[in-house]
Formats: sequence, structure tokens, C-alpha cells
Amino acid sequence: MTSTEQSSSRTVLVTGSTSGIGAANAAALAAEGWHVVITGRDTARGEAVVSGIEEHGGRAVFVPSDLTAATDALRAFASTATRAVGGQLDAVVHNAALCPPVDTITLTDGDLGATLAVNIRAPHVLTAALAPRCSSAVMARSW
Repeated sequence: MTSTEQSSSRTVLVTGSTSGIGAANAAALAAEGWHVVITGRDTARGEAVVSGIEEHGGRAVFVPSDLTAATDALRAFASTATRAVGGQLDAVVHNAALCPPVDTITLTDGDLGATLAVNIRAPHVLTAALAPRCSSAVMARSW
């Protein structure tokens, strides 16, 4: 069985996938047959990524997200993303990240809070919310 055949029924959420490395990862996974949840804050960019994937024969759906949101909102997002691909997510790629282009002295409390939320809190909350929903085969390999 080829990798495309193996992944043809698999679903994956890629955070921060409306541009850059996240969009490239999403496109590569879709090219291998994965059904990809594109997510980010910018709806126009998200829809453009979905269109690009679909133009190349892949499957994708955009679900907007704000990874700086409260934990309850992140859990709700996890449920919405899971429903968007038929109720089953097999994998999550935590790609989203904030890296403020400032030094420690000038980093504001707000920028620090947002960075910690996106880079640490969101991956933890999303993993905790999504892991119980992953297929048993994936869970057996992951843990």
C-alpha cells in the first residue's frame, strides 16, 4: 500500500496553516491524500489555501481560530475542527507560533502573553482536547 493509499481516509489539523510553512505542510499532506483542516485568523488567506489544495485534487476545509483565545474557546474550536472533517481527527500539526521581533527589554506584557498562549498554552489545550478523539490506531502509535 502506498503512503497516499494509507492516508486517503486520514484527517489532520494544521495550526497556523494560512501562510508560510503551515500552508506548505498542509498542501504536502493533502497531496498525500490527507483531508486537512486549515486554520488561522485570516479567513481570506485560509480560503485561498483551501482553494489551492482543491485545485490540485486535495481535500481541505478552513476553520477560523484564534489561538490566543481562552481555553474554553480553544476546546470549542477543537470540537468544530473535528466536526468539519466528519467527526474524526487522526493527527495534529502544531505549526502556529508567535515570535515578536523585539528584545526582552521592550517586549510588552501583551506580546509576551500572546506568545505564551500561541506557543505553549494552545498546543497543550488542543492536544488534551483532541487526543481522546483520535483513532485508536493512531493513539497506539503516538503514546
